[in-house]
Amino acid sequence: MIKSLLLALLLLSSSVNASKDEVIQHLSRFFGEIDKQDIVASNFKGVYEVITYNPIDSMLVSENGRYLIQGDVVDLTTRSLIEKSGRVKNLKLALIATIAEDDKIIYQATDEQYQVHVFTDVDCPFCKRLHNEIDKMNQLGITVKYLASPLASLHPRAQGKMQKIWCAENRNQAMNDYNDLGTIPDSSNCDNPVAQQLNISQQLGVSGTPAIFLSDGTHLPGYLPADKLLNKIKTTLGH
Repeated sequence: MIKSLLLALLLLSSSVNASKDEVIQHLSRFFGEIDKQDIVASNFKGVYEVITYNPIDSMLVSENGRYLIQGDVVDLTTRSLIEKSGRVKNLKLALIATIAEDDKIIYQATDEQYQVHVFTDVDCPFCKRLHNEIDKMNQLGITVKYLASPLASLHPRAQGKMQKIWCAENRNQAMNDYNDLGTIPDSSNCDNPVAQQLNISQQLGVSGTPAIFLSDGTHLPGYLPADKLLNKIKTTLGH
């Protein structure tokens, strides 16, 4: 259960009580520009949480600016992970919120209880498995909002296919047809959002698909069947 906690990266600070300015000085050589407001106290005594933006993430750094903590930090009393602040989730949620509803492919639940955003790649096998669960997810009250994240390194033709799907008159039908039959719509070129959404997925730290984001900004990487997704949503959101 407990992953190794590695104090792995020496950041060359001789001061035990380094100021935030000194922490910034040592971190910036590795992570680029960092603002003081992005260095906050964590729940772990003697450790800062530092927010980064490209991609959006955070890391735990000793307050003396000397060590970067990699891996999970576990509270041995409660046997649970020490949670980072909710700021990273809020930043990710705000970025997703910049995407217009009209630029998404939405599978609406009739009796909606939850919404998830899913960055997908139509040539990703696990994305296909997730899409096969769309009807069940909708029946469970989960509305699915697709966003594009074609991974050129794995599927070099996916972006072109997804542009055709996003330009189709009926995007949902086009998505279903490609998933079920492998047919690509003969749609005219349009001002589509695929490249923009791909860029946003990279800013969010998406490195694989499907990438599921819950309504609180939590990122669930990888495929989950509908029932397990529902359980994960309830557990995460406390419903």
